[in-house]
Amino acid sequence: MEETTVVIIGAGVCGLTLAAFLQKAKIPFVVLERRDRAYIETRQRAGVVDSRAVRMFEEWGLADKLLSGPAAYAIEYRLNGLPRVFSGIGDNGAQSLFCTQQMLVNNLLRDLVDVTAADVRFEVVDLTIRNEKKERPQVSYTDQSGQHQIVCEYMAGCDADRGVSRSSIPEELLTKYSYEYGYAWLAALVEAPVTGYPIMAISEHGFAAQLPRGPQRSRYYLQCALSDHAADWPNERIWDEIRRRVGDDSIENVPIHHIEFVPFRSVVYSPMQYNNLFLAGDAAHLVPPVSAKGMNLGLYDVDILAHALISAIKEHDTTALEHYSTTCLPHVWNYQDFALWMADTMHDAGDPSQYGAFRQMVARARLDNLFHSPTAARLHMEYQGGTN
Repeated sequence: MEETTVVIIGAGVCGLTLAAFLQKAKIPFVVLERRDRAYIETRQRAGVVDSRAVRMFEEWGLADKLLSGPAAYAIEYRLNGLPRVFSGIGDNGAQSLFCTQQMLVNNLLRDLVDVTAADVRFEVVDLTIRNEKKERPQVSYTDQSGQHQIVCEYMAGCDADRGVSRSSIPEELLTKYSYEYGYAWLAALVEAPVTGYPIMAISEHGFAAQLPRGPQRSRYYLQCALSDHAADWPNERIWDEIRRRVGDDSIENVPIHHIEFVPFRSVVYSPMQYNNLFLAGDAAHLVPPVSAKGMNLGLYDVDILAHALISAIKEHDTTALEHYSTTCLPHVWNYQDFALWMADTMHDAGDPSQYGAFRQMVARARLDNLFHSPTAARLHMEYQGGTN
């Protein structure tokens, strides 16, 4: 039987960031991850660190070694091929640093595992949680060396939507709020960098986007039906639809490394805690990728959780931990609203056969406001930067 202070379940961006914060505070922890390290390092995940998260890493004294490359807020919205660039800066002149989720995860792994030899354990299976009132939590699991048990004070569930953390909470104690949008995105990882600004393209043929995924690759997203499969989208059709929806016949066919289908849905679980288990990131809430806020919502969670854990462990004040869920959820709901706004605007403004010409024209007016109303532009800018 081992003992530690905090067990973190999941070595994605939330789990590793929480580990880095606890390490900074000199609080003992163990991170448990079911995948191997190579998988975590190469797994493609969407998201770029926003300005609020940049400030968070700066406040923890970790920005210099975890983040890289300045990047202003700018995105190119195209309507039937005609581009308009929306640009701005965060509050108090703060700008983002261009750091994708994969870059951040790899930087965290190097710092935690290679530099500081933190206790991060991979290829963990058969993980079970014991989380009873007035008892110290226990986590049991198996790895290549055998069976293990860890007793701890607190557990952080950072193991995404289908992990064991949330499923360990009695179903009747959780309220699930969900919304199905009725369509999906085809996500194609391609061997082509974003040469200008990231693109969000609206056309009569449907929505498309191109977002950066490292220096040499990008990911294209194409609106598609929930029932679509890979057989419906051969490479030639993907490139034809990209050129048509973006409005650029000069785009060349380049290698497509991977495609997947992402159904649009929003989910929030409440509360985000049960006894000594605290949920963070996708284990507690999901937003559709059009908002680009999934990772940053998770980073907000672990920032709140880390400070609360430090107060409980070092100062014996559990007030912040007791209010963890009620602190996080208003922020989560705010960005669910933004995700719904973005999804409706980008998709309603396109193909009128989907939702009708009235919704199409209303959505286009809404988008046009970003370029004519300083108030609308400021609010959109605050959401993009994570400062609202």
